[in-house]
Amino acid sequence: MRRTFVTTLAGLTGFTGLAAPPATADQPPLFSAKTEHQAPPPVWGAASSPLMRPRQAVKYWTAAKQAEARAADLPKSPKGAARTAAPLSVPAAKRLTPGGDVNGYARVRRPYTAVPYSRISGRLFFVNAGGQPDSCTASVVRSASELLIATAAHCVYSVAEGTATGQWHRNFLFIPAYDGRAAGLRGREPYGRWGGRRAWKPDGYTGLHGGDWNSSYDIALIEVGRRERTLQDAVGAFTPMLNQGGRHTIATTGYPGLLGREPYDGRDQLWCLGRTRQSAGVARTETMLAANTTGRAAGSGRMETHNCHLHKGHSGGPWFLKNTGDLVGVLSAGKEDGEADGNSVATALNLEGYGAIVGKADPKGVYDALSVRLGRPARPGRPVRRGRTTTVTATVTMRGLMAAMRVPVTIAAPRGAALAAVHGVACAPTRRQATCLIPAVRPGRPVRIKARVHVAADAPHRLALAARVTSTRLDPTQRDNTDVLRLFTHG
Repeated sequence: MRRTFVTTLAGLTGFTGLAAPPATADQPPLFSAKTEHQAPPPVWGAASSPLMRPRQAVKYWTAAKQAEARAADLPKSPKGAARTAAPLSVPAAKRLTPGGDVNGYARVRRPYTAVPYSRISGRLFFVNAGGQPDSCTASVVRSASELLIATAAHCVYSVAEGTATGQWHRNFLFIPAYDGRAAGLRGREPYGRWGGRRAWKPDGYTGLHGGDWNSSYDIALIEVGRRERTLQDAVGAFTPMLNQGGRHTIATTGYPGLLGREPYDGRDQLWCLGRTRQSAGVARTETMLAANTTGRAAGSGRMETHNCHLHKGHSGGPWFLKNTGDLVGVLSAGKEDGEADGNSVATALNLEGYGAIVGKADPKGVYDALSVRLGRPARPGRPVRRGRTTTVTATVTMRGLMAAMRVPVTIAAPRGAALAAVHGVACAPTRRQATCLIPAVRPGRPVRIKARVHVAADAPHRLALAARVTSTRLDPTQRDNTDVLRLFTHG
């Protein structure tokens, strides 16, 4: 039976308004120039690794080599405090995880196959650019191929010490629900081994300056080889939620690993609960491409929490919404054990990073496919008496594999009509136009906005109302992003 952990992720979208002449009776109102957002042309480059042989990775990573794999080095925040003798990272008052230790972490209850988020997460082994065995954390993400895992870009690409050019890592092996303390192969690898076939990263990720700790590009996708069934069919998947960061309550799972230090030796799956806020970061323009996000609300594309401390090996681990399970980011940077005021930073599944690579990694997938329809639930098609009001509903839907966060919608009325009230989501209405912001739109879960429309006593015979939702370049068609409802009047 197919196990798909259906969750969602939403994109931050803005309006590209049109300067409009007054609407006529049979002409839908055009949207006000007040909603227009101009930005430089975006950078959408994505790079892919050479093709790899999944079976080669499966054979390479013997149990002995897994035990020798170290945890990948951490890209550190430049605000890191001096190392102290005792771990001071998460004061007791800031620990939200039930049973959490001084770093905010607690052990995930075994077996890791019991709950979706635990079996969707796994340990990622690889050989780094310096030829050394390393490991990170990764998680399965919904895709048309059903073979994609998400992780941090510094887990797939880096600049080896003594060199100036980035190189792709190799021999990727993903083991979902990995349990390093289980007796026997079946307990350690309950869903088997999944060798990597190809990896993708944004062009903007360079691998320089400590792994681009401050980069909204520190995100990657890896396609694993197909077996008797797909990876997503075997363990399920997080639903990606396109976003630019912000305030959330998240949970994160992963395999922090410092050899010889329990429970941080990479053999246990740990988790942490945290509240996030926007993380600004500092871009180094000499090595990174500028992130341009036309049609998106402002945000750095990164978020941080001070409730969880970062450890080596947890890089690439999923940050998912506590109440819905939607994947909103992957762990990227922070401060390791022993530093005061520790934190964790995640790269959001943002437009310039995740949006740049998912189309390349999953060309048959449908993402950010928003649409809007206008209708009259009561007495559809019947004329509206002049001087009265009627209710109009704008239904916003998402199809495909992705969810969208903070989705703007505009409803506009022509001359001869006015918006009396708008309900359903937070809106900033005027008599002629309401600009609304939907917190999240998920596949298969439409969001409805109801507007009370007053028809003037001298209204023309025909009125045209319009609604608009703005998606991103990931939308395969934007023809359904605008809808017009024509009302007939009498009396």
